[in-house]
Amino acid sequence: MSLLKVVSSKLAAEVDQELMGPGVGFTLPQLMELAGFSVAQAVTREFPPGSVSIDKSVFVIAGPGNNGGDGLVCARHLKLFGYNPVVYYPKRSERNEFYKQLVNQLNFFKVPVLPNEQGSTDWLEYLDPKKTLCIVDAIFGFSFKPPIREPFGTILDRLYALKGQVPIVSVDVPSGWDVDKGPITEHALKPSTLISLTVPKPCSTHLSPDTSHYAGGRFIPREFANKYGFEPFDYEGTDQVLKL
Repeated sequence: MSLLKVVSSKLAAEVDQELMGPGVGFTLPQLMELAGFSVAQAVTREFPPGSVSIDKSVFVIAGPGNNGGDGLVCARHLKLFGYNPVVYYPKRSERNEFYKQLVNQLNFFKVPVLPNEQGSTDWLEYLDPKKTLCIVDAIFGFSFKPPIREPFGTILDRLYALKGQVPIVSVDVPSGWDVDKGPITEHALKPSTLISLTVPKPCSTHLSPDTSHYAGGRFIPREFANKYGFEPFDYEGTDQVLKL
């Protein structure tokens, strides 16, 4: 893992800024769709339909920002792949109409979006390993800065308390980790899988040796990657993820 090229949070922000700038012209919804699709594909690699019970739920916990949006997209694709996603979206973004549209799409596909009412604890039942195949951690991304505000502090404590009973699949950066320094609290999550979007961040060097690590977000050419000091990944065929 130490030999893997990583990109700092500052450089990752510059990559996103250029991708969505006038010279390239990607929109946030486009990149979010590609990112969420790659996360869903990584879930299918770790939990193939033929080898696990997809009657169990894939519990997607979505934060208020772009990482949460990736999770909402992931849930929609998992539904189309034949899985049984359930979304917990406790603090919904009001910044962008697009996030509301993502929720509308989940409603269209009859994907449950919790909480059903303010203050409900119905999400806790999906921490049961008998009921849940895995948890997609789409709470915080590379722009996360402490302190952790509620309800996310309580959520992360609950996930930590699982002690691996339910596998956790983290999107880009394990929630609560510092993107450059890695785990910064005693109760830091220990994901079973990480999907690094575009390129791994420095925190990925702190993953446990038994953590499955994927690159995802296949939307940049070689010349662009080289400009920022890394090589693009050799994805196979039409795959949107590559296991590192």
